[in-house]
Amino acid sequence: MQINFHQKGLRLSDRQEDYISSKLESLSIFKVMEDPSVVVRVDVEYSEHIASDKKITMAVTATVPQDTLRAETDCLTVEEGVDLLEEKLRAQLEKYKTARS
Repeated sequence: MQINFHQKGLRLSDRQEDYISSKLESLSIFKVMEDPSVVVRVDVEYSEHIASDKKITMAVTATVPQDTLRAETDCLTVEEGVDLLEEKLRAQLEKYKTARS
């Protein structure tokens, strides 16, 4: 699995990138995520103009064989966002695994 980070309006620290990577790599319990052709794009955007208190928008797009999985969330911190995204992706991977069985 290859992880690419894309940031807009903020800069992720090394610690945050490591945290995101470790959470996404925990999804490698699904055999499809172990495939080296899987590309995961992590988009993180900070927006001052959003009316709510959740100023960070995060999205993860995973290109897996024969499908694309995507999860998006608004959050206060990067860590909170990646926790939510990991749960959403885990549910999608369960469906993907069931559909391919």
